[in-house]
Amino acid sequence: MRAFNQSNNSTSDNYTKAKSACSYCGDVDHQVTKCPNAVSDWAYFQRFEIPCIDPANWTNNPKAKVTGQRWNSQANNARWFKDPSGWGKWYFACEKAVVKIKKAEEREATKAKAKRTGKKAKTCGFCGGFGHNRRDCPTMSALNDRIMKANAHWRQRAYDYFVEELGFGVGALVKVEIPTGWQQPANETVAVVTKINWDELNMFCYMESATRNWRSGKKRLHENLQAPMYISVVANGETRTLRWKAPSQSIKYGSDSLCNDQHGRPLVDVYPYSYNAVTFKSVVSPTETPLSAEWLEQGQQECVAFITKKYSLSKLKDWGAIDLLESYEKRYNLK
Repeated sequence: MRAFNQSNNSTSDNYTKAKSACSYCGDVDHQVTKCPNAVSDWAYFQRFEIPCIDPANWTNNPKAKVTGQRWNSQANNARWFKDPSGWGKWYFACEKAVVKIKKAEEREATKAKAKRTGKKAKTCGFCGGFGHNRRDCPTMSALNDRIMKANAHWRQRAYDYFVEELGFGVGALVKVEIPTGWQQPANETVAVVTKINWDELNMFCYMESATRNWRSGKKRLHENLQAPMYISVVANGETRTLRWKAPSQSIKYGSDSLCNDQHGRPLVDVYPYSYNAVTFKSVVSPTETPLSAEWLEQGQQECVAFITKKYSLSKLKDWGAIDLLESYEKRYNLK
């Protein structure tokens, strides 16, 4: 996952850390639990009015996107919310933000009360429950086990396809397509694979990008949790990144890059951004140094422990991780 990889100074991805912003309005000057826009917007919704009827509403005067900010800018949020097709999503997003604000206020009140009485309230930073902390949180322990199980399942599928089926790995010769221009036919050539970030890969290599977007209402996995598959090749003397191409029916509203396994089941759709990426066609000559089967046993225990220690359950839900995990478990009957 990107957050874990960055903490370990990984350089496999040309990714830069995104600017933190309010998950409701996209303002980089505050977080959602301190969002004044959510509170004022909710007052309009309670009167059955759309907040943007107020000329002073933030959606009519959005802040410009700042350097380092991704798609969740205030300008983008304002445009989506002001469109009549997005009013329903705006209402539910506002309601969710107000609930978070209320919970944050309740936590602060509990802390203040404990401070006045001279007692420290023992609360869990992961699940928010009382009487325990992260170290002995049963909810966190159970979630870690679930993610580890899903990771192990994903890695077995990845090993079966990339190693057993394709013979794909560092040193393999692969046929690739090199783009030549907009709506121009691509050129085919043979490239050699020089690098793959195997140790950073897990179930979050696939985030259902074709169906998780603001149009569908499904949460897109936050970029801090994504696990991009970085493959470097040398083609015609130039170092490039390699991607798989999605079937045409998979690219509506989603990524045009999708790798399916040998059974046609989605495996990877998260790749680092690259302007000069080439598209995988086939393996011409398999690698002579295939990935060791020990990779299957690693499971990224340290990565999972880092994520649940750093982020709360509420944050993981808000960032789409829990919903994506449940989707994977349901798809492959892991429960």
